[in-house]
Amino acid sequence: MRVLIIIMVMSVSINIFGQQNDEKNINAKYKGEYLGQNFPDTVPEIFAPGFISGKGRLHCFLSFSADNREIYWMTIPPKIMTLREKEGQWEYIEPISFSVGSRNQAPFAAPDNTIYFSSDREGGKGGLDIWYTKKTGNNYSIPINIGDKINTDNSESTPTLSENKTMFFAGFAQGKLYNFGIYYSIFENEEYQEPIFLPEPINIMDTSILDYTPFIAPDESYLLFCSNRQNPGIELCHIYISFKSETGEWSEPVDLSLKMNFTKSSKFPYITPDGKFLFFSSGVNMYWVDSKIISDDFD
Repeated sequence: MRVLIIIMVMSVSINIFGQQNDEKNINAKYKGEYLGQNFPDTVPEIFAPGFISGKGRLHCFLSFSADNREIYWMTIPPKIMTLREKEGQWEYIEPISFSVGSRNQAPFAAPDNTIYFSSDREGGKGGLDIWYTKKTGNNYSIPINIGDKINTDNSESTPTLSENKTMFFAGFAQGKLYNFGIYYSIFENEEYQEPIFLPEPINIMDTSILDYTPFIAPDESYLLFCSNRQNPGIELCHIYISFKSETGEWSEPVDLSLKMNFTKSSKFPYITPDGKFLFFSSGVNMYWVDSKIISDDFD
């Protein structure tokens, strides 16, 4: 009996050691900037296939820290994941420490190391609320609800911020598909002000049209978002871009997915902090493309 137990313990130890070695071998090839992946041009390519992409449904954008050494994203069921780079080597994918006990999703890393995300955790106003946590070293502060000027008894999600902390997010909009639309809130006197619902041509008030997952440019010169306006009634979203005029008006959105010849549903656009790449998700994959796609032919 004792011999059998020893054999079983040795077998488990060998399996664990083998798994650890497999993980080390997998991670060993992910080194350097953007996990050492070959940079794409103007045709979208799958980012980190078999490592980040292709590992289950991705319902968010990838968000990079200001120094590009940490990546945040969300998997289904809703859980926020993180991946860190240390001395040129990317470490292991793991759930972030504050993503426990509730639905946690749509993380956005601001330049000041504040992570904004949505969650239905205890202490919220109702549905999904927007929360934030401050990162210091490798530790995160206790998440704080952003407050009832933005959060309601409905759901608010997918926050992104400009350089002056203006927040764009998706929130309740009765009369649209899924009752979701795009809002923004100005940061003044150390707090967010009452959100403003973006009028047409950003939000189209139609029960068959969905407009959400906004990404605001750091200087607020353009807005990326996903919409099914090219095919109302069906959640086959494309990524759109709208440019802001000097008078603060938004231009007619242009179908960026069409320009990229990308025919699958595409959501959650995101521009990296260095401005080099556009990321977006589609099904189980994260795609990336050179960010010049957003400016070519639009000047």
